[in-house]
Amino acid sequence: MAEDTFQLRVFSGRGLEIEASVRSVTIPTEGGEIGVLAGHCEYVGLLGTGLAIYETSSDATQKKCLVSGGISTFSGNVLTLLADTVDNPEALDTTPLSQDVELLKTELQALSLFDPEWEVLSQKVARIEALKQLAGSVGR
Repeated sequence: MAEDTFQLRVFSGRGLEIEASVRSVTIPTEGGEIGVLAGHCEYVGLLGTGLAIYETSSDATQKKCLVSGGISTFSGNVLTLLADTVDNPEALDTTPLSQDVELLKTELQALSLFDPEWEVLSQKVARIEALKQLAGSVGR
């Protein structure tokens, strides 16, 4: 493996979803996005909901997947994402996401930030928005 590359491994409840030699990865975390390059310091953090974007080392193409929740670790030049869910652009269901997100946003407006249901609905909205973004990137 070249000095400027590292391994990416993405797991979900279904098992290993992605394994690739990469040059860079951007992942969503609970505190925002972080970028990872070869030789990154050791790291453990919570995954957020959003796009994981990675550049493959073999042909330098940029690929994306949607991760929702879980943890991420970087150690020994291996970035491991243990995600609650992983969606790849090739397997996307093209149901009408815009209608779903509008219904959820209406429900969110009726709730207080202190309502336990607010966080659940907020995560659903974030996931749908990220799915729409991922679907929009297919074929680019």
